[in-house]
Amino acid sequence: MSRRTTVVLGACALVLATAVAGEAWYLWGTASPTPTAHRPVVIGDIDAQSVVDDAAADAAVIFSTSWRRYDAHLTAVTSLMTSDMATRYRATAEPVRGKVLATRSNTVTRVAASGVVRADSGEVLALLFLDQRTSANGGPPSYAARRALVTMVHSDDGGWLVANVQTR
Repeated sequence: MSRRTTVVLGACALVLATAVAGEAWYLWGTASPTPTAHRPVVIGDIDAQSVVDDAAADAAVIFSTSWRRYDAHLTAVTSLMTSDMATRYRATAEPVRGKVLATRSNTVTRVAASGVVRADSGEVLALLFLDQRTSANGGPPSYAARRALVTMVHSDDGGWLVANVQTR
Protein backbone atom coordinates (compact mmCIF):
# COMPACT_ATOMS: atom_id res chain seq x y z
CA MET A 1 0.00 0.00 0.00
CA SER A 2 1.22 3.45 -0.78
CA ARG A 3 1.64 6.15 1.83
CA ARG A 4 -1.19 8.15 0.24
CA THR A 5 -3.64 5.20 0.50
CA THR A 6 -2.68 4.71 4.14
CA VAL A 7 -3.30 8.38 4.95
CA VAL A 8 -6.70 8.37 3.17
CA LEU A 9 -7.79 5.15 4.91
CA GLY A 10 -6.61 6.52 8.27
CA ALA A 11 -8.54 9.77 7.71
CA CYS A 12 -11.68 7.83 6.75
CA ALA A 13 -11.35 5.65 9.86
CA LEU A 14 -10.95 8.77 12.02
CA VAL A 15 -14.06 10.41 10.49
CA LEU A 16 -16.07 7.19 10.94
CA ALA A 17 -14.94 6.81 14.56
CA THR A 18 -15.86 10.44 15.26
CA ALA A 19 -19.31 9.95 13.71
CA VAL A 20 -19.94 6.77 15.75
CA ALA A 21 -18.82 8.50 18.95
CA GLY A 22 -21.05 11.50 18.23
CA GLU A 23 -24.06 9.29 17.53
CA ALA A 24 -23.45 7.27 20.70
CA TRP A 25 -23.26 10.47 22.76
CA TYR A 26 -26.48 11.73 21.16
CA LEU A 27 -28.38 8.49 21.83
CA TRP A 28 -27.07 7.53 25.25
CA GLY A 29 -25.09 10.40 26.67
CA THR A 30 -27.75 13.07 26.99
CA ALA A 31 -30.27 13.23 29.81
CA SER A 32 -33.96 13.19 29.07
CA PRO A 33 -35.29 16.70 28.59
CA THR A 34 -37.37 18.20 31.36
CA PRO A 35 -40.63 20.03 30.75
CA THR A 36 -40.50 23.83 30.82
CA ALA A 37 -43.07 26.56 30.37
CA HIS A 38 -42.03 26.89 26.74
CA ARG A 39 -41.96 23.14 26.10
CA PRO A 40 -44.26 21.35 28.56
CA VAL A 41 -44.44 18.05 26.64
CA VAL A 42 -41.09 16.35 26.09
CA ILE A 43 -42.29 12.89 25.04
CA GLY A 44 -43.94 11.88 21.81
CA ASP A 45 -47.54 12.86 21.11
CA ILE A 46 -48.68 9.26 20.89
CA ASP A 47 -47.08 8.35 24.23
CA ALA A 48 -48.52 11.43 25.94
CA GLN A 49 -52.02 10.83 24.55
CA SER A 50 -51.86 7.18 25.59
CA VAL A 51 -51.22 8.19 29.20
CA VAL A 52 -53.96 10.84 29.04
CA ASP A 53 -56.33 8.14 27.79
CA ASP A 54 -55.31 5.97 30.76
CA ALA A 55 -55.94 8.91 33.10
CA ALA A 56 -59.38 9.43 31.57
CA ALA A 57 -60.32 5.78 31.93
CA ASP A 58 -59.05 5.68 35.52
CA ALA A 59 -60.87 8.90 36.46
CA ALA A 60 -64.16 7.63 35.03
CA VAL A 61 -63.85 4.55 37.25
CA ILE A 62 -62.65 6.45 40.32
CA PHE A 63 -65.44 9.07 40.21
CA SER A 64 -68.25 6.60 39.44
CA THR A 65 -69.71 5.05 42.58
CA SER A 66 -72.68 3.01 43.69
CA TRP A 67 -74.06 2.54 47.16
CA ARG A 68 -74.45 -1.17 46.38
CA ARG A 69 -70.73 -1.74 45.73
CA TYR A 70 -69.10 1.11 47.64
CA ASP A 71 -66.54 -0.98 49.57
CA ALA A 72 -65.63 -3.14 46.55
CA HIS A 73 -65.34 0.02 44.47
CA LEU A 74 -62.96 1.54 47.01
CA THR A 75 -60.74 -1.54 46.86
CA ALA A 76 -60.80 -1.66 43.06
CA VAL A 77 -59.97 2.00 42.43
CA THR A 78 -57.12 2.16 44.92
CA SER A 79 -55.30 -0.42 42.78
CA LEU A 80 -55.15 2.27 40.06
CA MET A 81 -53.27 4.64 42.39
CA THR A 82 -49.88 5.05 43.99
CA SER A 83 -49.82 3.99 47.64
CA ASP A 84 -49.74 7.63 48.83
CA MET A 85 -52.71 8.55 46.65
CA ALA A 86 -54.61 5.43 47.75
CA THR A 87 -54.09 6.38 51.40
CA ARG A 88 -55.37 9.93 50.79
CA TYR A 89 -58.31 8.62 48.76
CA ARG A 90 -59.35 6.15 51.47
CA ALA A 91 -59.15 8.93 54.09
CA THR A 92 -61.54 11.13 52.09
CA ALA A 93 -63.82 8.31 50.95
CA GLU A 94 -64.48 6.86 54.41
CA PRO A 95 -66.40 9.89 55.80
CA VAL A 96 -68.53 9.96 52.61
CA ARG A 97 -69.45 6.27 52.89
CA GLY A 98 -72.27 6.78 55.40
CA LYS A 99 -73.99 9.44 53.30
CA VAL A 100 -73.69 7.42 50.08
CA LEU A 101 -75.20 4.34 51.73
CA ALA A 102 -77.93 6.29 53.56
CA THR A 103 -79.08 8.12 50.43
CA ARG A 104 -78.53 5.13 48.11
CA SER A 105 -76.50 7.31 45.79
CA ASN A 106 -75.21 6.27 42.39
CA THR A 107 -72.80 8.43 40.42
CA VAL A 108 -71.86 7.78 36.81
CA THR A 109 -68.92 9.76 35.46
CA ARG A 110 -68.01 10.24 31.82
CA VAL A 111 -64.93 12.03 30.53
CA ALA A 112 -66.18 14.59 27.99
CA ALA A 113 -62.75 15.84 26.91
CA SER A 114 -59.12 15.43 27.85
CA GLY A 115 -55.71 16.81 27.05
CA VAL A 116 -52.10 16.84 28.14
CA VAL A 117 -50.82 19.73 30.24
CA ARG A 118 -47.27 18.55 30.91
CA ALA A 119 -45.47 15.30 30.12
CA ASP A 120 -42.13 13.60 30.41
CA SER A 121 -41.14 9.94 30.49
CA GLY A 122 -41.96 9.56 34.20
CA GLU A 123 -44.91 11.87 34.84
CA VAL A 124 -47.88 13.18 32.87
CA LEU A 125 -50.34 15.85 33.99
CA ALA A 126 -53.70 15.43 32.26
CA LEU A 127 -56.61 17.87 32.19
CA LEU A 128 -59.98 16.10 32.15
CA PHE A 129 -63.47 17.50 31.79
CA LEU A 130 -65.92 15.29 33.65
CA ASP A 131 -69.69 14.98 33.31
CA GLN A 132 -71.28 13.41 36.38
CA ARG A 133 -74.82 12.18 36.85
CA THR A 134 -75.85 11.41 40.43
CA SER A 135 -79.11 9.94 41.64
CA ALA A 136 -80.09 9.52 45.27
CA ASN A 137 -83.04 7.87 46.99
CA GLY A 138 -84.54 6.94 43.63
CA GLY A 139 -85.10 10.61 42.75
CA PRO A 140 -84.30 12.38 39.50
CA PRO A 141 -80.61 12.63 38.68
CA SER A 142 -78.57 15.77 39.18
CA TYR A 143 -75.81 16.74 36.78
CA ALA A 144 -72.45 18.29 37.46
CA ALA A 145 -69.58 19.29 35.23
CA ARG A 146 -66.12 19.26 36.76
CA ARG A 147 -62.57 19.53 35.63
CA ALA A 148 -59.79 17.47 37.07
CA LEU A 149 -56.03 17.67 36.90
CA VAL A 150 -54.78 14.10 37.14
CA THR A 151 -51.11 13.39 37.71
CA MET A 152 -50.01 10.02 36.36
CA VAL A 153 -46.63 8.53 37.28
CA HIS A 154 -44.78 5.69 35.63
CA SER A 155 -44.55 2.75 38.04
CA ASP A 156 -41.74 0.24 38.45
CA ASP A 157 -43.77 -2.50 36.77
CA GLY A 158 -44.14 -0.41 33.62
CA GLY A 159 -47.69 0.83 34.07
CA TRP A 160 -49.06 4.26 34.86
CA LEU A 161 -50.69 5.04 38.22
CA VAL A 162 -52.75 7.96 39.49
CA ALA A 163 -50.52 9.96 41.84
CA ASN A 164 -52.74 12.99 42.44
CA VAL A 165 -56.16 14.39 41.54
CA GLN A 166 -57.27 17.99 41.86
CA THR A 167 -60.91 18.71 41.03
CA ARG A 168 -62.68 22.01 40.51
